[in-house]
Amino acid sequence: MTDRVILVTGFEPFGGESHNPSQELAKTVDGRRGGALLVHGLVLPVHHRDASAAMTRALDEHDPDAILHLGLAGGRARIALERVAVNVLDYPIPDNAGYCAVDEPCVPGGPAAYFSTLPIRDMHRALIADGIPVYVSDTAGTYLCNQTLYGTRDAIERLRHRAIAGFMHLPLLPAMVASSGLDQPSMDLPVMLRAVDISLGVIAAFLDPLKTASDPDAARVDSRR
Repeated sequence: MTDRVILVTGFEPFGGESHNPSQELAKTVDGRRGGALLVHGLVLPVHHRDASAAMTRALDEHDPDAILHLGLAGGRARIALERVAVNVLDYPIPDNAGYCAVDEPCVPGGPAAYFSTLPIRDMHRALIADGIPVYVSDTAGTYLCNQTLYGTRDAIERLRHRAIAGFMHLPLLPAMVASSGLDQPSMDLPVMLRAVDISLGVIAAFLDPLKTASDPDAARVDSRR
């Protein structure tokens, strides 16, 4: 039986932070299995060119059936399932190479926007049912998170790849709020990990509904390697 491969990406720390929950989650789920599901975790650089290059290599290397991008969105109190990425780069802060894009396209000549192709409404229902604060968001921003979702969807379209792809934004960790001294919302990492695991199960069921209906374990991600 051929494994269903789901690629989960996170980002390295940026903006002067020493942590990024998306990085930790991508590392944590790397190598997990559930039935015919295999998860590969990848940490992307916060770099205007290198992030997209890393994603192109990952498409070739892992040939994923689905891609779940994770990223950090300070100031948000709930997990955000992003619906759309726009063809605009307008960085609020420089990337880790010191570059600050202003009014640039993600892909010159590309469509104005790409929509997520993940089953975000099913993910939303499953997360709500588990008591996890979540909402469907219509703005992925104009920083590397938006750029990565747009670039991934564009590459999939150009390569006629079968993968579905989307983006999940995460709140700050409590320790990040504590060190900042600012009054901002946060979420514990175990809650975020539960959200990722549930979402992976939903994605697995979406990819192969007949298989997961007959074998519920096929849609469960095991924390054991």
